[in-house]
Amino acid sequence: MKQLYTLICVVFLFIIIPHKSNAQCACAGGEPVDSVVQIQTLSGILGFNTPVLFLKFDPSTGSLNCLTTRSSVLTVLDMDLVNRDSTQRVEYSMVYTRVTTLTGPGISVTANQSRNYGPFDLGQAGVDVDTSVHIGPDTLFKYRSLVKATTNVVPYLGSGTVAFNYFNNGSYLMTNGNDNYGLDVAAYSEVEIRLTYYFCPNVVLASGMKNFQAKKNNRLIKLEWTTENEKSGNRYAVEMSRNGRDFIAVSNQNSAGTGIKNYKFDYTASGSDKGRLFFRIKQTDAQNRESYSPIKTISFDENGLINPSIYPNPVVKTMNIQFESAQTGTLRVELLNTVGQVMQQTSVKAIKSNSLQFDLQQKYPRGSYWLRVSNTGTGEQSVSRVSIQ
Repeated sequence: MKQLYTLICVVFLFIIIPHKSNAQCACAGGEPVDSVVQIQTLSGILGFNTPVLFLKFDPSTGSLNCLTTRSSVLTVLDMDLVNRDSTQRVEYSMVYTRVTTLTGPGISVTANQSRNYGPFDLGQAGVDVDTSVHIGPDTLFKYRSLVKATTNVVPYLGSGTVAFNYFNNGSYLMTNGNDNYGLDVAAYSEVEIRLTYYFCPNVVLASGMKNFQAKKNNRLIKLEWTTENEKSGNRYAVEMSRNGRDFIAVSNQNSAGTGIKNYKFDYTASGSDKGRLFFRIKQTDAQNRESYSPIKTISFDENGLINPSIYPNPVVKTMNIQFESAQTGTLRVELLNTVGQVMQQTSVKAIKSNSLQFDLQQKYPRGSYWLRVSNTGTGEQSVSRVSIQ
């Protein structure tokens, strides 16, 4: 007996659709919530596990409050059942169960569907002509909707992509008959996955602020910014957040005068400051009107976020992977094509490693690929686009 699954196609669509939504994640002061949607579609006889990559949310756009995923799943089943018993006719019955699951940071949603098939009275192999039956097409999931929300927004902030996994698989249980049968299974699916970010927009400074920078030196984070046409009466608050949403003031400064002015502030990270820290500048003018700078992000953890820099890119043979934070544990590096298939992978034991090399084991076609780097110990993962020449 066997199951036959043939990959037909997988199609990824990245579509950014801004729209308004007041239904979730209220902003301070009753301000309306804004949102942005990304849509991806998969179709065909899919692999059991399919990577699904979404763009992260740029913190300079605003304060991300929460997010939702909404998946619509259509699955149509076709099966061929054959009696291989050469001694007798056999009556077969079975139960088929289909499972579909979407998982990502803070997200796990699943659905399943079971259906009874039979009884099928199949003829004696080599004697009768009615030894097989075709089952289907039968729709198991008819645009089944799977919805999940999370306020765990930290893994979704920054640049690059955040990785989800779409799992789908079927299993069957023969409830009548014997073991002399063959079963071929093909399940065609159409899946649409929507990721919606709900955020409160930032107000960009109109007073000529520029060159806001955040740099890390060991446990010291140096913040600098410059203003043009500075006005007396302006006040500045350096605000910090550990989740990209809830900010607290860590420093306050008054205007340094008029004209072009430079400002600095040093933030010393404590032992509890791990992972990713977010910084912004709030300006309050003489009329108490508030506005904000873009948000800058710093990763601060000895075994913290990977955030790799990859060079050279495009790559010919060898790529160097430089980590933002030193990594300890097992690092897994995978090269994926644009439909999510793993072309090459390797694992490396790291002890406070800041970089590693990844050699292409063969000549791949020129074009775009994904490089997924994971620390299996911390669970941290990053996906970056690379080009191969």
